Amino acid sequence: MKDRVEGLEGVRGIAAFWVFTHHFLLIFYPVFYFGQHTWINHILNPDLAVTWFFVHSGYVLSYKGSHLKGIDYYKHLLGQIIRRYFRLIPIVLLSILLTYFFLKFNLIYNREFGLAINSSWLSRYLNFSPDFLEAMRQSFFGVYFNFKSSTTYNPNLWTIGYELISSYLLFVVLGILGSNKRLSFIFVILAFIIGPWKGMMSFLLGAFLTRIPAHKSHPFFIGFFTVLGFYLSDLKGAYESQSRSIGAALLMYSLIQSGSVRTFLNRGFFRFLGDISYSLYALHFLLLASLTSYLGLIWMPHLDLGPIIGLYIICTVILMFISYFSWKYVDKPGITLAKKIAAKII
Repeated sequence: MKDRVEGLEGVRGIAAFWVFTHHFLLIFYPVFYFGQHTWINHILNPDLAVTWFFVHSGYVLSYKGSHLKGIDYYKHLLGQIIRRYFRLIPIVLLSILLTYFFLKFNLIYNREFGLAINSSWLSRYLNFSPDFLEAMRQSFFGVYFNFKSSTTYNPNLWTIGYELISSYLLFVVLGILGSNKRLSFIFVILAFIIGPWKGMMSFLLGAFLTRIPAHKSHPFFIGFFTVLGFYLSDLKGAYESQSRSIGAALLMYSLIQSGSVRTFLNRGFFRFLGDISYSLYALHFLLLASLTSYLGLIWMPHLDLGPIIGLYIICTVILMFISYFSWKYVDKPGITLAKKIAAKII
């Protein structure tokens, strides 16, 4: 059987690119996020992208196990438990080490550029002297269990701590419930009890989707759940995190039911984007803090719409390039290494 549903990785790639684009706009046009809430904010809602990551992770981590029983189920679960930490480390380590060396050799310009254009978001990070031991501590521990935005080498990595903690909590639930699909409703109950803490609600709803009996949904319901999912993902108020998790889960369900859309997303550029998504997400802030900020300082007198679009295109091409090599030479070997470690232990 296949380990995953084809096409979902493509959406993860779109979500990672979505976050990069949001952060770029946050530097030059912060009104898109901090200004009046409009349809543009809805389309560029980065919180939905991050929530999608968590729903996607819950689904992927539960998918193969939902088709196994008995000893095979628990052997697979044990392998996931062993692999998960080692799966996340290589790209985290790469992004932090690169940022350390960029700081060491004075190649980081986000503070200067941020102050020049009054971007409090950009200028707040990397305002410290590089420390190799601290970089190592963050790579192997701090990112996951003690993340601090004021001292982090990569502010995007707050989600990775959520990923690791929620993954292991999900593994506990999967271990207790086993492969019994009649207990699937417990995922939903736990999701609403625990709520959005560490992204756990999204993880549990993603896992629940793997336990729904196989069926084919009518196109009307697929369209309805898609519209409802986007609507819920953008609600504001006391329960906006819960609404966003439900919305992202509905969008995931609609995509699972849309075979033709998934086939399209599993081809060409979207498949490529899915492959490099983790690297793209983890490395894009370093690009914004170095090259984007450096060119921004140089072009300061001419920074109107045209040069900003040109800068976005340049940064996008370079980000795709470095993300590809990061995926090929760090992420892929890291996945293989994590599997080998699990195989040796089991």
